[in-house]
Amino acid sequence: MTEKSKHEQDAAQRQAGLLTEALEKARSNDGRFLNQSGKRTPELYPKGVTVSPFNSLILALHSDSKEFKTNDYVLFSEAKKRGDSVQGGEKGVPFVWYNWNQYANKEKPEDIISKDDYKALPDDAKDSYKAVRQREIRTLFNVDQTTMAMSNPEEYGRLIDMNKEQDEKKLHMEVNRFLQNMKDNLVNVRKDGTGVPHYDTAKDTVFLPAQKHFASYAEYVQDALRQIVSATGHPQRLNRNGFVMDGGTTPKESQQSREKLVIEMASAVKMTQFGLPARLSKDAMQEIGNWEKELKDNPRFLDALEMDINNSLGMIAKAERGEKIELGPQKEADETQNESVNARVIMLQDSESKRWILYIKPENEKALTVYPEKDDVGRFFAAAKHSEEKADRVRQELAQKYYGLAMAKPGINTDIFGKAPEGVDLDAIQRVNIFKSKNDGKILCLVSINGMDKLPPREVSPFQWQKMWLAEDKNEYKKVLAATLFEDQLRSRQEAIQQEQAKEQEEEKRQNSPEQKAKEEREEKAKEELTKAETKAVAAIALAPVLRQYDDIKKKHPDALLLFRTGDFYQTYKDDARKASSILGITLTRNDQIKDREGKPLESAGFPQHALDTYLPKLIRAGQRVAICDQLESPQRQQQQEQKNIVQEQEKEATRGYHR
Repeated sequence: MTEKSKHEQDAAQRQAGLLTEALEKARSNDGRFLNQSGKRTPELYPKGVTVSPFNSLILALHSDSKEFKTNDYVLFSEAKKRGDSVQGGEKGVPFVWYNWNQYANKEKPEDIISKDDYKALPDDAKDSYKAVRQREIRTLFNVDQTTMAMSNPEEYGRLIDMNKEQDEKKLHMEVNRFLQNMKDNLVNVRKDGTGVPHYDTAKDTVFLPAQKHFASYAEYVQDALRQIVSATGHPQRLNRNGFVMDGGTTPKESQQSREKLVIEMASAVKMTQFGLPARLSKDAMQEIGNWEKELKDNPRFLDALEMDINNSLGMIAKAERGEKIELGPQKEADETQNESVNARVIMLQDSESKRWILYIKPENEKALTVYPEKDDVGRFFAAAKHSEEKADRVRQELAQKYYGLAMAKPGINTDIFGKAPEGVDLDAIQRVNIFKSKNDGKILCLVSINGMDKLPPREVSPFQWQKMWLAEDKNEYKKVLAATLFEDQLRSRQEAIQQEQAKEQEEEKRQNSPEQKAKEEREEKAKEELTKAETKAVAAIALAPVLRQYDDIKKKHPDALLLFRTGDFYQTYKDDARKASSILGITLTRNDQIKDREGKPLESAGFPQHALDTYLPKLIRAGQRVAICDQLESPQRQQQQEQKNIVQEQEKEATRGYHR
């Protein structure tokens, strides 16, 4: 048992103890058990905050048991802030505190956000969330348990004065106004001449004798309250049939006994709100023993009592505020017991933990799955051994019991369908097929995973098979189940993808590294140097015969840069050569042995014909119009002869230089 659950258990025992003590007090005090000094309703000091009806009952019982002068209570931390302290040896009273600091998605209950995150949502998105009530147990101290009487006697005196008996005329007016509100908004209240107050369920009417038929005004008020509380338990209102927690399994006598307890306690709380003392009716006095036994033996009894008291007085408070409380649709008597669980109900076992689970699917509501208590599981299987009819009846009874508890404590609802393993890519699962093998009857899961070869099927447990048929989104559950069964394969695939991506990133990083870029630049520069060297070698060859053909073509295209093919090179001359050299970065050659028409050394610049695709775009981007011409055959032979003559002349020049 966790610390929190133990704390809650201890608190429940203390609450039950206070109620049992008050019931014992009633035995010897003619039924009187609450607020005999007429104190005002319990509040949280100093803000005067009213508390829930059940908390009000517990605080008032505690105040009476200790004979405190006020019903004002404070947290230890609040008292300390004001400079007061709790007196030594004082024990506080358990207080049920509900926080609404979290909000759950209506479609996905597991999606829970904080109150601050909820406030930050757009208005349209807020509609998708609802507040989640969280139950806590805190400890309060009566101001008489603190040092206030000594540290702040004036304030303490003011609180005492506020708890003195109120003006009788004002009280009568308040009660009359209350009864009128009930008549207008909750239940018809009529005078009755029989002298016996009662509530007619069929007519939904409270019959109330005149005040003169009662021994005191307090008894008149409480009898009126008893009948009005009874009206809130009408089958078409709260359907408080002996506590929802029992699902109709409790004998009728016990149901009636429990209903009497709700009526007595709820009317007593309302009496405290009027500043009046409360007592048990003569009929209720006969039930004290039964109530004490339930409080001792049934750990759920107090929770159900809290729920019914709060619901009943909550409905009455709405009527006091002017809200009209209408009767719901008429139901048959046997339907009212199961109205909260008109549902499909299945008992199934978790194959791993071996715990039994109750699956409840109410009509038009989301399914609930809870772990029932061992006694309830045993009762179900005992009924199953007897007959299927009896087992079905117990199954429905358990469904109603745990449906009611789940509404009061949403935390008991368990998610049995689970989620995919964290980090697994569900989108990689293309198809899932779950089937029973014809050979051995085993349940198998066959899955197709994107990018992977066909995988052999894996076995599905009976529990997983059952859950598949219960899941609201069967396809989604099958994907989650496949991800669980084939988690190793999916993670292996994911690791392979990540490794491949890492390699690509590493290669991209290497290609973009300074070293790789420097290498590429060196290779490119070497190519250009080779091209320049080849061009320079050819430039030394005499091209006089070619120039005639070049000049003729240039006249036809004076605005174009002329690329003139000579053998395996494209050559440019004169002005074109200077432009090409500047734009392309190729060598500009001046040949003293070959003169142009003006007698100047011939300037030329060229590149190999295989580099045309590289250099032509550069010329175009530089804004040049380009003309390309292949040399004719006859001038080419002349060129070869001229080249031969030049070579011979160069050899002679070299010989003359040697002899000199």
